[in-house]
Amino acid sequence: MHKIKETGRKKHSYSMFGKILLVITIVLLVGVFSACQSDGESPTNDVTPPSQDEQAPSSEETVDDNKDSSSSSSEPEPVDIPAAWEASPHANTFVITDDGHNMTCARCHAPINWIPSIDDIPDSCLSCKFEIDDPPPKVSEEDWEHIPCKYCHEVDKKGNVDPEVTWLEIPQIGSYSSVDSNTELCLKCHNEAELPDHGVANLGGAHADYECTDCHDAHSTQASCTGSGCHEDVMDAAKQIPGHDADHEIVACVACHDADGMEVGLDEESGLWTTFAVVLSPDGSEYTVPFTSHNIVLDAPCERCHYSGNPWGLSETVSSAP
Repeated sequence: MHKIKETGRKKHSYSMFGKILLVITIVLLVGVFSACQSDGESPTNDVTPPSQDEQAPSSEETVDDNKDSSSSSSEPEPVDIPAAWEASPHANTFVITDDGHNMTCARCHAPINWIPSIDDIPDSCLSCKFEIDDPPPKVSEEDWEHIPCKYCHEVDKKGNVDPEVTWLEIPQIGSYSSVDSNTELCLKCHNEAELPDHGVANLGGAHADYECTDCHDAHSTQASCTGSGCHEDVMDAAKQIPGHDADHEIVACVACHDADGMEVGLDEESGLWTTFAVVLSPDGSEYTVPFTSHNIVLDAPCERCHYSGNPWGLSETVSSAP
């Protein structure tokens, strides 16, 4: 019995020794295999190690980058469209005539409020021999809709605005018509129709082929020759352009570059020298109002203002030298 037990112990110890030896062998083989790979070509895989230039910056560099990013950003500031619209003429279009009427004006100033009269309905509709009541002559200021987003963009029931422009042709039923350009949309109201107390914009000259929104911000409607990205350097002293100097800082570009032959003078309200349009009053008489010319050319004849006997006391002659 004792002999058998001893033999069993030896077999067990041999078995344990073999396992230990096997583990040591595997470890050595793995080490040799790794060394071979580091000396030779690396195994093919989908991950490409970054180059030294692409390595992560040190902690010191990261701090400097954070300082830069906190002080300035290359991303443009988002445009606040509602705020731009609120500051625009389209957000404040309420008008009323001396006799207290404004329904006719609403056709362009508040098209959602406008109710057509029998004279405004197409002749094809009149073939049905129906009658309609005359629209009320006045819309109260509280009910006045101005020119909201939905007049130029489709707006869904959740208030989401489609960025594509379109024209709300029949507001009462929400019927839209497509337009081919921003200018076509603008001209739905800013057209060539001669109305009492309204100037007419002649789209000609150097900007005849421009879109309205090439010069005017689509939502604030503001336009600036020097701020639209086209003529921002015309007042640069280094260029020394005649007439673009401190003496002409209160002279609007159109006062010199108008090609329509409009009257030029000082607008007391704005303090700028600008162009004036001749408009008709409802009684047929004529008067002038400050009105920005839309027919602009490069040529700017000085004698437009600097002539003998001019009413402003300006010099009669000027030098073309810078």
